[in-house]
Amino acid sequence: MSLLLIAPSSSAPGDPVPGQDDLPAAQSISLTEGAVSLAQVATVRGSKMFINIGGDGHPAFGVLYNNLFNTPAADPTSYVAQCIRNRPCVPDPFHQPECATDDPATRHSAAFFKARMYPATQLKDGGADVGLLAELPVRMVAFGSIPAVATLTLRASRVDGKVKPFEAYVWDTKSNGCDPEAPQHADTVVVGQIDVALSNLTVDGVPVDIGSACRTVRSADIQLRNTSVYTPAGGGTLGAYDGLGPASLGPLPSSPLYGDLSGWQIPATTGITIPPFEGCGNGSDDLSPLVTAMASGPNNPVTVRQSPLFQHYPGVDLDQLGTICTPEPPSCPLPGPDLPERPPLPAGDE
Repeated sequence: MSLLLIAPSSSAPGDPVPGQDDLPAAQSISLTEGAVSLAQVATVRGSKMFINIGGDGHPAFGVLYNNLFNTPAADPTSYVAQCIRNRPCVPDPFHQPECATDDPATRHSAAFFKARMYPATQLKDGGADVGLLAELPVRMVAFGSIPAVATLTLRASRVDGKVKPFEAYVWDTKSNGCDPEAPQHADTVVVGQIDVALSNLTVDGVPVDIGSACRTVRSADIQLRNTSVYTPAGGGTLGAYDGLGPASLGPLPSSPLYGDLSGWQIPATTGITIPPFEGCGNGSDDLSPLVTAMASGPNNPVTVRQSPLFQHYPGVDLDQLGTICTPEPPSCPLPGPDLPERPPLPAGDE
């Protein structure tokens, strides 16, 4: 892919770029790397809160590493495409024909590959806050009917001081086994963890001091599935809500291609659970129960729309996440994808 730079870097040559230490070294883990832009819609059922990220020309960004190295299995240093020219396949974990047996020749087989994405928010003075997905005002409802406004901060979790990225797992059906008429599938599962924090709360126009440490007691687990055609490099729409995707037919088999994923029983899709909050108060009053009642709870539906990958070479330039473009046809990460439609609420919700 040829690249066109349309804006100068804001960092002086030789200066460390903020956020660069939170990313893998250039060309160290994947076949291609670069920037994507994101727009997201979520519904917090308990407070009737709608969270819209992007869609106004100011999308969220992600640093995407596509086709993670997979060869050799123990310490991969290169990417080798699977399920072609006698290279190993895996059974399709979600779709198998009724005529399939234990004979691998009767079963749908799929190529399997991985991608990795780090949320990142560009900083005014250059570089990026890697891990920060969004910091934005949100409207909600307190005590069932009283309007409230707060600042919501969403961050990828950190483990041992390092940003924990989102991991994308892709299965692309390559053979139909015993049923040549069966449709082929491409299924993606994206998993990650997000820390959720609230600040600057006002209830019915009155400021409520919840301090600077009001956050969920643990990270929110994220599992997204493709709503139609989606690939990490090509983009598309992902979601987390009831009925979007089935559970895997069984645990993933033991395979060098899966590594630590071997034995994982992938659950059916549902909305995101927002854990209870803690640390919400001004030292004398613990307002965590109030915030928990407004913002926490299970099965909160989410949809995310992602742009195609805009490749950076020889490494990701955090000063230019939105300004590295393809000249033919002309395309850039900005203004970013349109907001997706609101995801469906669970059955029984109004």
